[in-house]
Amino acid sequence: MLNRAVQSIYSWIVLLGVIVFIITGNSFYVVSTLDELASLEARLFTTNRVINSVNTLHMAVLRAESGQRGYLLTKDESYLEDYNTTLLRIESLFDEVEVSAQVSDLPNQDEKIEKLISLSRKKIGEMVATVSLAKKGDFQAAINQVSSDRGLRLYDQFETIFSEIDESERTVQGEHLANLMRLRNDSVNTLIISGVTTAFLIIAIFVLLKMNMRETLRHQRDLENINEELEYKILQRTQELQVYSDELARSNRELEDFAFVASHDLQEPLRKIRAFGNRIDDGYSDVIDERGRDFLKRMLNAAERMSMLISDLLAFSRVSTRGKDFTEVDINNVVAAVIEDLEIAIEEADAQVDVGKLPVIQADKSQIEQLLLNLISNAIKFRKPDTKPVISIASREPEESELKGLHLVNQFDWATITIEDNGIGFDQSFAEKIFAPFQRLHGRSSYKGTGIGLAVCRRIVERHNGQIKAVSEPDKGAKFYMIIPLNGEPFANTSSVGVINNDS
Repeated sequence: MLNRAVQSIYSWIVLLGVIVFIITGNSFYVVSTLDELASLEARLFTTNRVINSVNTLHMAVLRAESGQRGYLLTKDESYLEDYNTTLLRIESLFDEVEVSAQVSDLPNQDEKIEKLISLSRKKIGEMVATVSLAKKGDFQAAINQVSSDRGLRLYDQFETIFSEIDESERTVQGEHLANLMRLRNDSVNTLIISGVTTAFLIIAIFVLLKMNMRETLRHQRDLENINEELEYKILQRTQELQVYSDELARSNRELEDFAFVASHDLQEPLRKIRAFGNRIDDGYSDVIDERGRDFLKRMLNAAERMSMLISDLLAFSRVSTRGKDFTEVDINNVVAAVIEDLEIAIEEADAQVDVGKLPVIQADKSQIEQLLLNLISNAIKFRKPDTKPVISIASREPEESELKGLHLVNQFDWATITIEDNGIGFDQSFAEKIFAPFQRLHGRSSYKGTGIGLAVCRRIVERHNGQIKAVSEPDKGAKFYMIIPLNGEPFANTSSVGVINNDS
């Protein structure tokens, strides 16, 4: 049960989901911690800025007051160095304190800082007035002014406001530091938890992978055992098929020998029938009545047809068994030779043969000549009365739909050779029937022939690894398609003949 769970794709999906969830959670926590840390650092920086600027202003005021009092008591102007330095820096200190007041996190802190600046200005103004009196020589008046309650009240107010600001900012600073320490502790704990969970996941994945590898090895051993059994069965089956193949080859040889012997033995009595029939017709036609001469004529015609049938049947059987090796064949030259052989028939029919650019292929030249001879002679024979036969022979690249059903399509380069005529045509429903042996669509009185020519064409095209198809309509001519490889080998393709639609 556990092994099935390990092998289940859903268990791996769940495990992957858990890993993604943990990693995503840790990532979000890290990002959140970093954001919080950045925020705390920004607040600490703001608080420290307020504290530092206020303390700097406080120290400057105290130093200026100390220099003022030393000068008044000793009349030594060297005490005015800190005083003068403070006066030069005081405006920049005021600006710094005002900027820090704007970024303070505490409510109403800016009001207190503004009040502190105002008191500082008054205190500095009071110092300037006192020092001015002393520099004019009226030290007593300056001392009296310093000793008055007004100066003490200003200082007390300044010190009180400063203490409140400093204390509140330091309180906030402490809170920020406490939060920073808490965040640090939480980060350490989270890091520990993340490390433990990550280690657990790694161990879990390792265990699951180990179990999966164990199951894979077991399945591999099972497959090896099954493969051995299959190899043994295939070996047995191959031996059986070899026996059947040898038996089939022997049977084919016997059939070929039988066809040859049968044709030879059948031709001999037919030749005698025709010879003695011709002698009777020549020497005794005047002593035979009209009915007898008709019987004799029928007998001689039947003997001639029988002889043609035997010859065509023998040619049909020898397409595969007596074929020659493939060589480079230029179809243009083959068509030219066929047209020259059919010169008399073409002249008698006043036929026009248009030939386009045709390819060079690997083929049995004699069979290609027979194939084209049968198709072109059929186009001349099955012509319409009182219509000049026009025969077009062309070549093009095959369409994808024409290559369907062919084997080894990707191993060969293909071409489609078409032979089209304007003859009597036939109904498309007979497009398959015309390629069967001894099948005729017309009577013997109309068109001569045994009905085996197109069957021979199909056997030849199939031996050349291709297909032959036909498209036609009555009285609209016929078009034959030969899809054939340019670099084929004998019988590399055994697909059956098909029929294409008129739309092709």
